[in-house]
Amino acid sequence: MPGRPRKVVDISTGKIGKDKRKSRKEQEGKLKVGREDLEHGAPAWLSDEAAFEFNRVVREAGKINLLDNLDLAILAIYADCYGRYCEAVAKMQEYGMTIATKHGEKPSPYVSISDKAATQIMKCSTKLGLAVTDRLRLIVPTKEEEKGINKFLKHLEGS
Repeated sequence: MPGRPRKVVDISTGKIGKDKRKSRKEQEGKLKVGREDLEHGAPAWLSDEAAFEFNRVVREAGKINLLDNLDLAILAIYADCYGRYCEAVAKMQEYGMTIATKHGEKPSPYVSISDKAATQIMKCSTKLGLAVTDRLRLIVPTKEEEKGINKFLKHLEGS
């Protein structure tokens, strides 16, 4: 894919003509679906910590109309991993980062749990555009622009 990825019109800083801006705004509008499923609240299977994060993200993302119903599954995974991460960190603070075994000290299993959850959180947050840098990379698909008439064809038609 040649060139830079396209930005959403509202955050684009480049020079765009009024007609092109209006056209791109319409294209972006066609990509949006409703938010009602998100606004019903967090899925019941999420822990309290995860449900709080789910609802926080929905509330904050709603201010800029970032997420919609199609993001529900990824957001639920993100929130679930966030809850696991918080729980693992709390357990590490309580029990320490290592455990004693008959063969000596080993890393706590909570270290691995928190690492895996943090990795998944980062992947999901990128897909959801939760960080400013991620939102700047969002690509809006464009319809194929009509190609103009080849300027050399007019010379062939006259022959």
